[in-house]
Amino acid sequence: MIDRSRFTIHNLQFTIAFLALGFLASSCHNGNVKSNQQLQAADSLSKKHGDTIPVRIDYYTGVITAHPNDASAYWNRGKLEMLSKRLAPALSDLTKAVLLDSTKSGYYYSLADIEFLTGHTHEARDAFVTSIRLDPKNTDAILKLAELYMYVEKYTESIGLINQALKVNPYIARGYFLKGMIYIQTKDTNKAISSMQTAVEQDPNYYDAFIELGLLFANRGNPIALSYYDNAQKVEPQNPESYYDKGMFYQFGGDYDNAIKAYQELLLVDSTYKDAYYNLGVIYDEQKTDYTTSLTNFNKAIQYDTTYFMAYYGKANCYEMMKQYDKAMVYYAHAYRINPKFKEAEEAYQRVKSKTH
Repeated sequence: MIDRSRFTIHNLQFTIAFLALGFLASSCHNGNVKSNQQLQAADSLSKKHGDTIPVRIDYYTGVITAHPNDASAYWNRGKLEMLSKRLAPALSDLTKAVLLDSTKSGYYYSLADIEFLTGHTHEARDAFVTSIRLDPKNTDAILKLAELYMYVEKYTESIGLINQALKVNPYIARGYFLKGMIYIQTKDTNKAISSMQTAVEQDPNYYDAFIELGLLFANRGNPIALSYYDNAQKVEPQNPESYYDKGMFYQFGGDYDNAIKAYQELLLVDSTYKDAYYNLGVIYDEQKTDYTTSLTNFNKAIQYDTTYFMAYYGKANCYEMMKQYDKAMVYYAHAYRINPKFKEAEEAYQRVKSKTH
């Protein structure tokens, strides 16, 4: 009953997150020095308010009103609007910045970010290319363009750009991480492992690389996966992902006691993690034959997701094992109603129904 999909390697959805995060610092490449003084002034204003970003946005609005041709003010306001998830005004401001000053690599870099986030991938590519042309050593822009090519599965172009960035700076951990992700997608796991290991050598706090290494070795059934999950926990002890992955490794390997321990540790970090409750329900049902505890965990999973059809199926299975067939039929039927493609629930319903006659 357990869903093994978590042990499949991550897909490229992470790329969108990468393009959305970290740009505020890296976009400052080739920015106007005056922006630092403006930020300090805005920060002093923010002490009087509870929310820094809107105060800063208002500050730059004032700057733009007084100096409508100040490209750096549009650039700074656009980046802050991105952080506030105000994508339309962010796009407008960053477009205005490059119109006012087309010589700044950082301006085009930020514009490329927002173009990508608003679905304009061709425009994003062109802006990244311009950013790199203006500053061939702008490794942030080079790697973001590599990510974009990776996102559209142009892996050869992506690898070429990553190598270009690593020639500028051979110690960029993210370059090796991106290579590892490409090798994962192209199913070259040996190179993926090598690249991810190089990433953590360059940055011993690279959480995502530790997670990917754990998954790579977990797919091989290699217990070294656990050490990578442990390293991930040290870097981000409040992130439930590594605890869950560790629990899955133990569960697939038949070490149910350690799996239970891992899921319980996860729930101390995030008490709403429905999949941990579900997996605990499976273990107590199928391995411990402790149906009361199993039901408690399935109910918890449903509490946090009332459409969790597998948890209803798990409840039904418990009641079937307890020979409470009427309740089993109710929950098998409910699982099937939620997901009519879940034929196992329909078959189980018919099986239990036949026992009542």
